[in-house]
Amino acid sequence: MRAVSPQAVMLTKGPIEEVEEFTYLGSVVSTTGGTDQDIEARLGKARVAFRAMDKLWTSQVFGRATKVKIFNSNVKAVLLYASESWTVT
Repeated sequence: MRAVSPQAVMLTKGPIEEVEEFTYLGSVVSTTGGTDQDIEARLGKARVAFRAMDKLWTSQVFGRATKVKIFNSNVKAVLLYASESWTVT
């Protein structure tokens, strides 16, 4: 049996595992409290959302205004989700 630290939280099946970082609702939470990892993850997710619409961006069927609206709703929203919790440095 593993030794449990005095500040460990116990459940009926044993202690909760302590980790350095985890993802919660798409945001990276780490023990360092920094937001660099979360911002990098968000940038990656926004890139994926942007690239998923490659055909739309080069399409002649949709006008610039429509493309901007789609960008704001699908790419910018992914990028800025939970950004209010980022620290300003």
